[in-house]
Amino acid sequence: MTTLLIALLVVLAAGIAAWRVVLARRAPSRIADTEIAPPAAAPASPEADPAGQRTPDQEAARATARAKAERVIAAEAARRKAAIQKAQNVARADAERRAAEAARTAASLVSTLPATQLPTAPVVAKVAPPPTVVERTVPLARPAPAAAPSAPAVATVLKTAAQTLIMLVDDSKMVRVKSSRLLAAHDFQVVTAVDGIDALKQLENCCPDLLITDVDMPEMDGFGLVAALKGDARTRQIPLVMITSAEDRHREEALRVGVGLVMGKPYDEAALIAHIRSFKFFAKAEEAEALACA
Repeated sequence: MTTLLIALLVVLAAGIAAWRVVLARRAPSRIADTEIAPPAAAPASPEADPAGQRTPDQEAARATARAKAERVIAAEAARRKAAIQKAQNVARADAERRAAEAARTAASLVSTLPATQLPTAPVVAKVAPPPTVVERTVPLARPAPAAAPSAPAVATVLKTAAQTLIMLVDDSKMVRVKSSRLLAAHDFQVVTAVDGIDALKQLENCCPDLLITDVDMPEMDGFGLVAALKGDARTRQIPLVMITSAEDRHREEALRVGVGLVMGKPYDEAALIAHIRSFKFFAKAEEAEALACA
């Protein structure tokens, strides 16, 4: 058995050796064939002849392609121009149609009005100037100088809300903003100050119709400001409103020094507006209309 296996292995080894010899003999012939075979000829360039120049046929083909491309571009440009012109024509026609419809509607409305209600002249609406809110020390126009003692007394002229200037003195920016918006919503003109010192500086350039002040403020509190106002002949007649968080404690003293109204925090907005409108410098609606027509 062992001898048989050895014989088979010897035969197998001999076959493998013979196969290798055959392969070794074929390899040189393949290499030789590859070396001897001439290289493939390079394809002729369609752009140039052997001398490196284009042939007449090539030039003609390029010119034809160029002309075709130019025709395509011109056609596309013409198409876009036509589309734009069409859109403009549609928009113009739509605008003319709307204008015609509006004219017909107006004509039909006028035809339905009685002859007494047809307008005979343009009507110009009177619009009151918007109220202004001035923060801190923005200079205002100085008041006109007082008339000479010998001049006749001028009759008191009532003011509208838009002509009424109110000074608001409070060290809290939130209170100043909130109160300014309330007063401006009722068409009053508003100027604000952060404390008594700031208010007195601004009073050098303006004279408000009413002054609203807080009590607890730095530099100069509300009572110090009231004392300064009452001590000046130019400002002693300004109506005063005092707003304080300690209404019960400050009410008696405030009324004693000449404050017209003492309100607690938070104050009643409707009551404040009603108090301002109660002064004689404020015109009622019918009186304001009469002044406007005078």
